[in-house]
Amino acid sequence: MSIFSRFGRAVQAFVTKTDDTTIEAWFREFGGGLESATGLAISTAGALNVSTVYACVSMRAKDFARCTPRLLPQKEGRSVDPVSNHPVARIFKNPNTLQTWYEFAVMMHSAYLLRGNAYAAIIRNMRGDPVSLWPLNPDGVHLYEGQNGELFYSVMRAGLYQTWQLRGFETMIPEEDILHIRGLGLNALYGVSTINVARDAIGVALGLEQQAARFMRNGARPAGVLQTDKKLTKDTADRLRQQWTAMREGVHNAGRTAILEEGLKWEPMQLSSVDLEFIGQRKNQVEEIARYFGVPLHRLGVAGENSRIKLDDADQSYVNTTVMPDLDMWEQRFDKKFALGDGKPALEADFDERLLLRAAESTRMNNYRLGVLSGLMTPNEARRLEGLPPMKGGDELMFPVNTAALGSDATGTSADGAGRPEDGTLPDGGPGSKNPEDAK
Repeated sequence: MSIFSRFGRAVQAFVTKTDDTTIEAWFREFGGGLESATGLAISTAGALNVSTVYACVSMRAKDFARCTPRLLPQKEGRSVDPVSNHPVARIFKNPNTLQTWYEFAVMMHSAYLLRGNAYAAIIRNMRGDPVSLWPLNPDGVHLYEGQNGELFYSVMRAGLYQTWQLRGFETMIPEEDILHIRGLGLNALYGVSTINVARDAIGVALGLEQQAARFMRNGARPAGVLQTDKKLTKDTADRLRQQWTAMREGVHNAGRTAILEEGLKWEPMQLSSVDLEFIGQRKNQVEEIARYFGVPLHRLGVAGENSRIKLDDADQSYVNTTVMPDLDMWEQRFDKKFALGDGKPALEADFDERLLLRAAESTRMNNYRLGVLSGLMTPNEARRLEGLPPMKGGDELMFPVNTAALGSDATGTSADGAGRPEDGTLPDGGPGSKNPEDAK
């Protein structure tokens, strides 16, 4: 559909919001976030203040961005060079005028991981071909339905640059002009916000973090108490409290020497069971939040159940169970949104995950040796994977000399075309041969 036929359609359509969230609740979520059971409001920015949330989102988004996207023919797949003369292939190189693909992918996938939805406006030329993708903050995007079943996205413009980029769209953008990546959801329209589902776990972690910060501000913890057998006047007690606070409170005063008077004695205190439980709670929240984001503990530097597994095997499991589902989701969404399979030839989006599975150098060299000697790859293909220039004669496949066609012993169909002699006939005509010609 051309850009002219879509002009003004969103304004004329009667639309209703897809959920029953009130306008007040929407602005509360957009501004301060939803309140958790701890009493803390969990917003997108607030959730990222928790180190575990930031580490999980950052790690998964960066790993996804490292998987280079490309367009491939459906029949040949990765056995041929990628297609470069297609609008989507050009978007994979330069998604918009401001971002590289890596930056675009990190931003979009972070929004998907935090909010369960990632949105990008599709900028088209006069012929309707996509020329760029502009990412949108999911907090400012809401989905509406038209009476005739069409979908529209209400986008809150943020800043002059984004307003200029979206100048060709009405306030309500039609569904065909939005790339929508949906996560786990209860309907086909939008995904469930991860930080809303996990807001209590994030709230506990954020509360523990703030409590630990207050402990540090007050001298890390009450390391002891001042005791005396004398009766102190109010003025003396206030003066000693101020002196002690000025000398001991705060991290910058840790380790300073105090001079006591009025018979005061310093009695140190040990860690109580409550203090120890506080430390255990902080560790437990790391595991709890990691479950929501599907990140194994070894990727966060925490020794867990996978501590005895080889690192290569653990990383392989992480790629298979966490990264690959993300890649499949993005590939299928690009195929569907841009109808890649309807062209001639039929194309498909492919995100190359092999960089994440790059093993240690000794392991790679051994794999290349096995691949070349078994005839699976040429020497130049192995050199290309290591960034080395091709060598003369390196484009020929090599096969082991001790191999033959399958079933050659039974059928006589060996690789060199040799046949099996008939029963009772010797191939050299030696003694015992039944061939009359050989007997002469």
